[in-house]
Amino acid sequence: MHLGYMKKLLHILIFALVAVMAACTGGGGVSDNGERNRDAQSADTIHTIRAAMSIYGYQPEQALQIIDSALIVGNIDEVQAEQCRARIYGMTLMHEQMDSLLGGPTDIRLDSAQAIAMRLLTNNTIKASLTRLRDVYEILAYTERMQNDTMGWLYRSRQLVDVCRQIGPEAETDALRTEAEIGAALYAMGHEEEGMAKVDSVLAILSDKGRFNELDAFIVASRRKIVMLGSHNRYAETLPLARRIIERLDDYEANPEKYHDGSHREPKTDQRRIDYIRFYRSQAQNFIAAAYASLGEQGNMLSAFRQIEDVVREATAREHIARYNALQQQMEAERQRDAAQRAKESRRVIGLVSLLIFLLTIYVFWQWRKTNKQNRILAQQIRDAVEYKEKYRELSTQNSQLQNNSKLYTLNSTLSDAELSAYLSDLIETEKLYLNPLFERQTLIDLTGLSKERIGAAFSHGSEYKRITTLVCELRLIHAVRLMDEHPEMSLEQVCLASGFSNTVSFRRSFKTRYGISPSEFRETKE
Repeated sequence: MHLGYMKKLLHILIFALVAVMAACTGGGGVSDNGERNRDAQSADTIHTIRAAMSIYGYQPEQALQIIDSALIVGNIDEVQAEQCRARIYGMTLMHEQMDSLLGGPTDIRLDSAQAIAMRLLTNNTIKASLTRLRDVYEILAYTERMQNDTMGWLYRSRQLVDVCRQIGPEAETDALRTEAEIGAALYAMGHEEEGMAKVDSVLAILSDKGRFNELDAFIVASRRKIVMLGSHNRYAETLPLARRIIERLDDYEANPEKYHDGSHREPKTDQRRIDYIRFYRSQAQNFIAAAYASLGEQGNMLSAFRQIEDVVREATAREHIARYNALQQQMEAERQRDAAQRAKESRRVIGLVSLLIFLLTIYVFWQWRKTNKQNRILAQQIRDAVEYKEKYRELSTQNSQLQNNSKLYTLNSTLSDAELSAYLSDLIETEKLYLNPLFERQTLIDLTGLSKERIGAAFSHGSEYKRITTLVCELRLIHAVRLMDEHPEMSLEQVCLASGFSNTVSFRRSFKTRYGISPSEFRETKE
């Protein structure tokens, strides 16, 4: 293979390998830039924990799909995914849908959430983070309360309070919210005075707080107390609490900026805030309607029911909108999941192509080195052979010089074929007749007066070169080798003409046939 061609091919392969590897790494840096690119991609995709947790209440299946996709694209790890699944299983409001999705009996979602949470409690990553531990205890407390496991509910709630207090002041409201849960658990276990006192103490602390997290905790504690009072038919005492919930929700609706605290429980969009307000306002109105019904105040009861009907109509409209949005999100999630899968397959293909190019590059480089070494050895052999032949001819000429006059006189009669061919060869070389592109047998006939047949017989029977043209070609090639070594500035075309060849095609063909490499490859061994 031509060395110049192999060099070009090697350069092309190296460039292709670099280009493929650059495509594989995204064309950016592989350290800080790579991390920034990944962060940017995470920010632009819907495959995030925030996206899943913002819809899990009413769209658990969609939330699970987002979590799975986030895990595939690398936005979260397996432990984070398990945390999210436990919360979705245990705390979604779509109970029947989740039980059906898990393919089990009623409340299989709670069993699944509890099993995952128990596994997470043994994970070192969870144990090392108080905030993540708080999340797991919250899931366990909720699921055990929903399973009517009052002892478990009380135990997990106390663990949750301890973790919140360890976190510090920023988790104090979560601790108060859980204290209300502990009060409700104690009340359910028969410790009514202790349980009611604990809930009242929480309400007393939260009654004048104006931030969202405190508002949410106040609503949770109020609902717990309303249920506790209702279990003993103390409906008259539930009315002030229910009305207070509505009053604070009205104030939150009118002044959302006053309540803004950036907590993880705060609705992140206007629509989420509207849904939150409507949900808890509807619950409070249900409490009021139930209280009036129990107290026999029919007029107030009907008024409360009319308010509830208005909320139901609005909720129906929101449900249609939510379904449409859920469908849109599902389509987008599927599109991004497909895109992630295609990107994964693309990276696999790019990696395979990179490996093949790398191996091919190594093979071509090895072949180039091997060919280059062989050509250098062959070129040196050519030079040695040319040098030997030149020295041999000089020595032969010195030892067997014939007088031209007598030689010309006795050429046809006394010389043998070997002697005559040697004389004619010396004549062609000494007079450099071979440098003339028009040189042929007729030239010797004109110079020596010998016949065509005599000259032909001398070469065919007395010379290693059976034809004059073979000798001439050999002398021209030797001259060309000397020119390429001594005059590297000459082009191959110039060397060809200066050596007696009529065209470069015959020169290249003759050189390749005689020496096994082309003139270009021979010249490259000199570089």
